[in-house]
Amino acid sequence: DMVLIDTPPALAVTDASVVGAQVVATLLIARQGVNPPAEIEYARSRLDHAGVAVKGAVLNGVQRSTSKYGHDRYKYYQYDYSSE
Repeated sequence: DMVLIDTPPALAVTDASVVGAQVVATLLIARQGVNPPAEIEYARSRLDHAGVAVKGAVLNGVQRSTSKYGHDRYKYYQYDYSSE
């Protein structure tokens, strides 16, 4: 079984750090265009400092761009993952 726990934003209150220190894994959720990279890095460093095991991140609100080449239409999107 898996239980997902949603906490308030990590930079707003300490709930994410307190709860995150008690669980096996934590995901950092951010929204493109709302959370600048420096803010995401700062949230990650605060969680790391609190002993929270951040296992990954989810970037919400990513806009896929479309391009037209000749007669075909291609949709482009990018993703990245890390083992850290």
